[in-house]
Amino acid sequence: MEINSIADVITAVAVASLPIIITYLSKWLKGNRTAETIVSILPTLAKDAVVAMEKLGVNETIEGEVKKSHAVQIVKQALTNLGFTDTDEMTLKNAIEAAYAQLKADGTLDAYPQAKPTDDTQSEIAKAEAALASLKEQEVAAQKQLDSLKGAQN
Repeated sequence: MEINSIADVITAVAVASLPIIITYLSKWLKGNRTAETIVSILPTLAKDAVVAMEKLGVNETIEGEVKKSHAVQIVKQALTNLGFTDTDEMTLKNAIEAAYAQLKADGTLDAYPQAKPTDDTQSEIAKAEAALASLKEQEVAAQKQLDSLKGAQN
């Protein structure tokens, strides 16, 4: 092959590198479609998870953080089932919070009155707090004894 001009050299290099460029572009486009797909389905999955946890809260007393973490796990599992294995936990939490805020604002969550802790639960909490306070007092007394023993040794 004779090289007649610089244009022939540029054309030959472009033709030779075309398969590499096309492969790179196809991977890039596929990656963007994956991100685009996640962005498009994440709000729907988050809303469904929030509603599911609110429905569960009708019959059982569940703390807000526990509901949120379970909702995140529901969304994560749904994305895994759809083939998206690399998900960011903070993004999922943000999507859950946004879905909760939107559902709360439009009144959807008002249809699910949440169960309240029973009096038995409240008394158990009070007993546990009293036991904890007693243990803390015992710890302080034990620390004072330990400090006095250390002082006596010196």
